[in-house]
Amino acid sequence: MRYSTPIVLSIVLLTGILGILLTSCTKGLSTEEKLEDFSYLFETLWENHPYIELKSRVEGYNWLEHEKEFEDAVRASKNDREFAKVIQRMLLMLNNGHTSVLSPQTYDLITSLPAGMEPWREEAAKTNAKAVETWFMDAMSMVPQYPKGSTLPFRAMYCQGEYVVYWVGEDLASEKNVPLGSTVVRIDGLRVQEFVRTLRGSTVLRYDPVRGLLFQSQLSLPYRPESYGVEFRSPDGTIVRADIGPTKLTGSIQVPVLPANIRSMTGISTYMLADGQVAYVHIPQMIQYEESETWARELREFYATISDTKALIIDLRGNGGGDSRFWMLNVVSPLIARSITWRFTIAVKDGDYIRRFLAANLELHAENVRGSIEVIDRSRLESMLTEEQMRNLPPEVLGPGFGDLVLTETTIEPTGDIPYRGKVFLLVDQSVYSSAESFAVFCKATGWATVVGECTGGDGVGYTPVIAVLPNSGLALLFPVDMGLNPDFTANEEMHTIPDVLVERTPEDIVRLAKALAAGEGPVLPDPSYDPALRECLRLALEVK
Repeated sequence: MRYSTPIVLSIVLLTGILGILLTSCTKGLSTEEKLEDFSYLFETLWENHPYIELKSRVEGYNWLEHEKEFEDAVRASKNDREFAKVIQRMLLMLNNGHTSVLSPQTYDLITSLPAGMEPWREEAAKTNAKAVETWFMDAMSMVPQYPKGSTLPFRAMYCQGEYVVYWVGEDLASEKNVPLGSTVVRIDGLRVQEFVRTLRGSTVLRYDPVRGLLFQSQLSLPYRPESYGVEFRSPDGTIVRADIGPTKLTGSIQVPVLPANIRSMTGISTYMLADGQVAYVHIPQMIQYEESETWARELREFYATISDTKALIIDLRGNGGGDSRFWMLNVVSPLIARSITWRFTIAVKDGDYIRRFLAANLELHAENVRGSIEVIDRSRLESMLTEEQMRNLPPEVLGPGFGDLVLTETTIEPTGDIPYRGKVFLLVDQSVYSSAESFAVFCKATGWATVVGECTGGDGVGYTPVIAVLPNSGLALLFPVDMGLNPDFTANEEMHTIPDVLVERTPEDIVRLAKALAAGEGPVLPDPSYDPALRECLRLALEVK
């Protein structure tokens, strides 16, 4: 078909105008808008985030001193995706599991919160689900991913300050003779513990309060085209050096976590152990209380069958938290015969932003749970606390920027239908975090259950984290509202919960389970022969006094 010149010119002009309009609509934030959002974020966190000074003292990273570095990175960002990456890195440098660009799942949860949670809902209304998803996906792209179907030729997990190799690819095993049970000694010339510290800002690192080390549960080397120089020490002491790069993944890798074959399940798992003498339940998460009817029914049906058992083991390993009302109302309240009161203390910054969130937290109530608060003037602390508690008190809470402490007293009432009179044990590991952590703190503080296993993950004493939305971008983030203190007045984010009975797996435990899983012979049921913490629970449960 032929066109006259005027029509062709009109089409060309119209196409050009549409292109300009589309470009102007999708060009993203200006540098000035990005810098305004950065300033709002930095000031909000400086005045309100409870862990900035603690992280400087414990982990040696002073976040406030890097303001110019963050600002320069924002200024240099070429588009919205780069801006999101800069913001996410800035948040991850605080190294707290509750501090991050908001995920779509958390946003959906916030928008469905019940009455009494208006500050969260009001702040969430300043953005929308599409913007949250876009910013989150952009932020998550900051860490390069390994090409599909490829992986590093070895896997190692943290164990008592070391990284134990539990899987080795065929080439590395045959060419370099790196056996299972080897430990990773150095990466690119750095001691592996120092190398892990360099990963700050690309992921959240865990903290081992026993050894004072930052660590990764699973050692993860970020993708890069160049090889890593890795040094291994075999179980017999032989040192092996290898250039490590991506390799084709063949088959599957079985991670030797505990409880084996249960952690991957999405629901409640219940068993009877020791010939029916000990009851066992694994709870994978603290599901939101309003949505917990099915799990609550399953738990109560299980409780009705265990009255004659000597002990109940509640396995929280792998539980990253959720809603504290779940464990209060679906675990503790049905099983107790009389009321239990739990006291904990929080420290909060003096910032204006968190005030409305803190007030809403303090006003929340739940069935069969009642509470009260007392504000403790910091000038009274020396007369109220023991010498040991004063020594344990994080020094930053007495410095500028923090207000008075808040003592909360929470009483959980029994439902009266299925009281349990046997021993209760709580199994924990380093994955226990947030509201699951609060359950561990409750058990250790009140003595309702004996806490057994590894040190937990922390940041579980206190209240619901807050949401903030940056004014120009609509990018949403989450951060904690308070610093929760353990009963001995150490910071829960620093010391976590050290179990009543500390049981850590050995490299031999990890390798034995890894081999069994790889051979398809691993435990299907909770198995004390592979599980030293479970084995200790059973010993304590069945011992005769």
